Amino acid sequence: MKHFLFYILLMVVATSCFKEEDPITPFDRGNSTTQVISTGNNGDYGDQVYYSISDNNVVKVVDRTSWDLGFETTSAGTVVRLNGANKMQASTTGITDFTAVTNLTSLTLTFDWDKASGSVDSVALMDWISGGVATNEVFIVDRGETPSLSSRGYKKVQILSVTNTEYVIRYANVDGSNDQTKTIPKQLNKNFTCFSLAGSGDVINAEPDADDWDLVFTQYMHTFYDSDPYVYYSVNGVLLNPKNVKAALVLDKAYSDITIDEVSTNPLSGFWNRIGYDWKIFDFTTELYQIDFNKSYLLLDRKGFYYKLRFIDFYNSSGIKGYPKFEFEKL
Repeated sequence: MKHFLFYILLMVVATSCFKEEDPITPFDRGNSTTQVISTGNNGDYGDQVYYSISDNNVVKVVDRTSWDLGFETTSAGTVVRLNGANKMQASTTGITDFTAVTNLTSLTLTFDWDKASGSVDSVALMDWISGGVATNEVFIVDRGETPSLSSRGYKKVQILSVTNTEYVIRYANVDGSNDQTKTIPKQLNKNFTCFSLAGSGDVINAEPDADDWDLVFTQYMHTFYDSDPYVYYSVNGVLLNPKNVKAALVLDKAYSDITIDEVSTNPLSGFWNRIGYDWKIFDFTTELYQIDFNKSYLLLDRKGFYYKLRFIDFYNSSGIKGYPKFEFEKL
C-alpha cells in the first residue's frame, strides 16, 4: 500500500513539472465565396482578366489587343509566345534574309498557333532558335482579329538574339515598310515580357507580376482533335499562372462533398488549360451556353493553399455572355 501511494505521489509531482500545451487555433477556411468576372463589353471577350483567388480580387484587366508577343523572362529562357487571345498564328518562311520577304503570295506558308497547355515544344515561333543559336528564320505573323472581328494584319518577324537579360528582334510590314529593330528586356518579376508589334513597337505592361495572380480569364486557341481533319477554334476560358499554380478536374463527386482528401485521388496538373473552357457547353438548339455541373475543380494557388471551385453561370443579369460566375472554398 505504501509503495502504491508513493507511485501516485511521484506521478502527481512529475506531471506538475510539464508545461501545459497552448491550445491550437483552428485554421479559418472561411465560407464559400461567389465571384463574377467581366471579360469584355457586350460579350466581345475583349479583356484579359487576371485574378487572385486568395485575395478574391481582380489584379488587372488588360485590353487583349494591346500586345502581340510574350518573351520568357527567366535568365535561361528563350520561348517567344503569341497572344492567343487575338487568334494569332505564325508560319516559317524558310528564308533568313529579312529583306528578301516582300509579299505573301510568293511564299508557301503553313500557319500554326501556340497550344494552350503551355508546353514549350508547342509554340509557333519555336524554330527561331536551335541549340541555343538563333536560326535567323523570318516568320510571317498573323496578328489575328480585334473583338469586332477586324483583321489586325500581318508582320514579318525575325528574332535575332537572346541573353540572360534581353532579346533583340526585327520586324516590319510584309512589304518592308516600318522596319524596326528592338531590344526587349527580360522583366524578371513577370512570366513574360509583353510586346506590341503596332507602330514603332512598345513593351506593354500587360501581365501582372507572377507572384500576384492565379488565374487569367481570356480567349485562347484550342485544337479539337475529335474533328477530321483537326480544327482549331477560339474559346473563352481560364488559364493558370505558370508559376506554381495547379489544378485537377473532379468528376465523381458533388461539389458539396469535395474535401481535401480528393487531392490524393485527383492528380494536380500544371498545364495552363487544366481548367480551360469546357465547364460550359454550347447548346446549338437554344444557341446558349449551359454550365456543366458535373465538373468541379481542385486548385492549388500560388501561395500553397488548396481550393475547390465550380462554375455556376456564364451570363450576366441582362443575358449577356462573357460573365463567368463561379464559387470556391478553401479546403
